[in-house]
Amino acid sequence: MIKNIVFDIGNVILKFDINDLLNRYTSDKEEQKFILDNIINSPEWLKYGLIDTGYISRENAIAIVQDRTNHKKDKLIENFWNTYNAYAKIDDRILELIKKLKTNNYKIYLLSNINPYTHEFVSKSNLLEMVDGYVFSYQEHMIKPYVGIYNTLINRYSLLPAETLFIDDNQKNIDTGNKLGIISKKVEPDNYQSVVDLVNEMNLI
Repeated sequence: MIKNIVFDIGNVILKFDINDLLNRYTSDKEEQKFILDNIINSPEWLKYGLIDTGYISRENAIAIVQDRTNHKKDKLIENFWNTYNAYAKIDDRILELIKKLKTNNYKIYLLSNINPYTHEFVSKSNLLEMVDGYVFSYQEHMIKPYVGIYNTLINRYSLLPAETLFIDDNQKNIDTGNKLGIISKKVEPDNYQSVVDLVNEMNLI
């Protein structure tokens, strides 16, 4: 019997489509490719998650990327790192869904690879006040899909894996959850209906 529901944030609660973000940030295809190659897919961001593990600051990341690209587009790098959260959006429909789940007496938790700057952005909504607890990568110096951060969540809130549903858009993260005995289900990124379909499939509402 499920008693706890754990949500990922990025691409589940926080809409963050990379291609959409790039198109809205700049129409210059060369700049888009530069950002994708040198920032988004960099060791500092997606490749090794250095900023999400809290080992480097945004200022460190900017300086590293600027140096690695031989200072060719310093202003672009600085501007993107400092403003990209403005192109993301909390999906209020998911917040309403969480409220319904809370009404049905489910405990709600968050497990997310996130940096302090996105945490600050997310906290402007009432999401963090709605949930029963959360574990964020930058605070723990651990990221999904590695086991440590899952165990931190389980142990901190005394969760039983067999009573816990984990919702994420990344298959690697889902695989780790399932290995630990957590009922882990993948949803499509930035797709509210996918989350609703899962909730209905699991008879949670």
